[in-house]
Amino acid sequence: MYDKTRNRGLAFVTMGSPEEARTALDNLKSSEMEGHVIQMAYARPKKTKIPPPSSQPKPMTFNLYVEKFPYKARSKDLKELFMSEDYNVVTAEIVFQNNPRRSAGYGFVGFKTKAEAEAALSASHGKLLMGRRIRVARGKQFVKVPKTESSKLGDKSTD
Repeated sequence: MYDKTRNRGLAFVTMGSPEEARTALDNLKSSEMEGHVIQMAYARPKKTKIPPPSSQPKPMTFNLYVEKFPYKARSKDLKELFMSEDYNVVTAEIVFQNNPRRSAGYGFVGFKTKAEAEAALSASHGKLLMGRRIRVARGKQFVKVPKTESSKLGDKSTD
């Protein structure tokens, strides 16, 4: 059915054996039903959708909130600033406003370990990025655990 009121004009019939299916196909090939010639064929196997390969879940990150940088700064600039101090930056993201599309002047930087995030917090606050002094603080979600692992790890993951 296309919907509850309109018939699509097709049906599937399951036979007891391949021989019965072949006989029915041969004998009913050109039959008529209510003025329409019946077309018959073996049904093709239903295609199964292959889910995309599941990528490795993102590792737990420790996030810092960074603000007061120039509007022309981009994520790569933010990442380069923290990587220049030899910190292992996992993510760097600048938040954008939609209308008009421009930088909101703040963003987030994620680190692999709590120790690196704490060190970057104390060392980077007040540094210059493109001529402006940035402000660095712990993010509201300082510890960000992927949703699939958060229920398994509990609160012990912040150590």
